[in-house]
Amino acid sequence: MKTFFSILISAICLAPGLSRANSSTIFNELKRDGVLKVELALSLSTLQGHIKTEDKQAATFRFTDNQGQPQEWNVDVNVRGRFRRRVCDFPPIKVDFSKKELEARGLLPFDDLKLVTHCQEGSEGEDAVLREYLAYELYSKLTPLNYRTQLVEITYIDTDSDSRFTRYGILLEDTDELAARQNSEECDACYGLSASSINPEVYSIHALFQYMIGNTDWSLEAGRNLKIMKPADGGKYWITPYDFDFSGLVSAEYAVPNGDVGQKFVGQRVYMGANPDRAELEAAVRYFQSKRDELIRYVEEFSLLDKRSRKEVARYLERFFDNLEEKDFIESTSFSGRNLAPVATGRGR
Repeated sequence: MKTFFSILISAICLAPGLSRANSSTIFNELKRDGVLKVELALSLSTLQGHIKTEDKQAATFRFTDNQGQPQEWNVDVNVRGRFRRRVCDFPPIKVDFSKKELEARGLLPFDDLKLVTHCQEGSEGEDAVLREYLAYELYSKLTPLNYRTQLVEITYIDTDSDSRFTRYGILLEDTDELAARQNSEECDACYGLSASSINPEVYSIHALFQYMIGNTDWSLEAGRNLKIMKPADGGKYWITPYDFDFSGLVSAEYAVPNGDVGQKFVGQRVYMGANPDRAELEAAVRYFQSKRDELIRYVEEFSLLDKRSRKEVARYLERFFDNLEEKDFIESTSFSGRNLAPVATGRGR
């Protein structure tokens, strides 16, 4: 992590959090209940030409702020991700605001926002975005150590032809902002960590959440699809996940099972936690059970998803909670890293 952000985080932590009075951020300006309408004007042919690169291109980002005032920002965008950029009709991108412009408008310089795009055209692409947004929201109801997200209805304007189209997307807050909110710092080179290095409560909640949504596309040791944070007070590391397209809850059309852990089909649940401490796992199970009604109700009331999809997701979660009630669940999850096996099955679709 850059020294600049270490100093910034220290300064922020002298105040009680990221108050909007004197330390707002561009993500705070975007954050609100419901769906935010935004526009992104850029050359789509240039974007497609950058599929295999990290090259940036100029774009214009527009939205209406919480005070009802139109906002227009000059930004840079680039294609991101490893797998999705190869398979998506429309790739995921990163929106990079100018630090100088942010500071000039009185905002903290958290400048990089990830945009999860629709990836595929048609109803399947829309359904996958909404399901992935659900996954982020469900995790936020289990722990405050989560990426904040904003569901957007984004109109892409092609500056080459002036054509436009509108799709759903998900904006994720800057990782440095997430770290600062929790008085922590991202560990960029934390590879090969064991579960014992992570706060045990955080680790248990994370592992059980991934099991709940049927996601095996993550690894602590490889640092895959999670961020590792180091608290400023010297406490144990904590982790937070992202990218849930291979999960059973999302079940993207291009997702494939993880044969390395014995998963035979997308949506088959495999507990990936390494040698869980029984007491910690039992506490996590009790905690999830206490959240059962809240989580399922949130899915059932998420009206942007069609009724069929809501029922499928709710049933998928119900099977998870039913599985927690089984007497041998705790014993069956006590696997070593070399002896992983599926402990429950079920499809998200």
